[in-house]
Amino acid sequence: MLPSVVSSVPLNLSGTTIRERHRIEITSDGIRVWGTPEAVHRGLTTLRRLVTARAVDSAASLDRLRIPDAPRFARRGLSPDVARIAHEVETVRRVIDLLSLHKLNVLHLHLTDDQGWRVEVPGWPLLTEIGGAGARGDRPGDHYSTEDVSSLVQYADERFATLTPEIDMPGHASAVFRSYPTRHTPSSSNAPSTPSWGGGGGGGGGGDPAGVRDEE
Repeated sequence: MLPSVVSSVPLNLSGTTIRERHRIEITSDGIRVWGTPEAVHRGLTTLRRLVTARAVDSAASLDRLRIPDAPRFARRGLSPDVARIAHEVETVRRVIDLLSLHKLNVLHLHLTDDQGWRVEVPGWPLLTEIGGAGARGDRPGDHYSTEDVSSLVQYADERFATLTPEIDMPGHASAVFRSYPTRHTPSSSNAPSTPSWGGGGGGGGGGDPAGVRDEE
């Protein structure tokens, strides 16, 4: 009989978490991981950490065991504040890698606030040219193009993570008003739509980027 590591998480789960339910078995014949593609990804992450913990001189010896496991929570995430302190695309990719290593599955990007507007909105270039020029303190600004957004969504999806954008409206909109001062007053409904965030993203929705409505 193989010794089992008993998970504290009940395995009679439903919904999102059941997709991540997996089992690892280490025997003298080899290692097997069962589950959906997402579940196998989580299992291999556990295996990677086991190997790292037992590694000596670039080799690792693992005990014979069986591990059934599943997450307790369907959404497990991290929220980098790129609005106040801008970070390059490569840094965000590194954060996604760390999410995957720790079995987190949501990257909540805080993209807009008083300190900066960090995402391109076609037809409203000043949002990033002016609104995205600075950051907290004397730090430099930056922004993500629509191509950057698409690449990050794909990068996260390949690691079974979802990018969720946060667009702060109608409050925390100083970066918008610096870019388009006339948006302080009621105006026409000819407003931009925020870019699509693909299959996982949540999305900031369309409408006026400054959150200004005619009925104010």
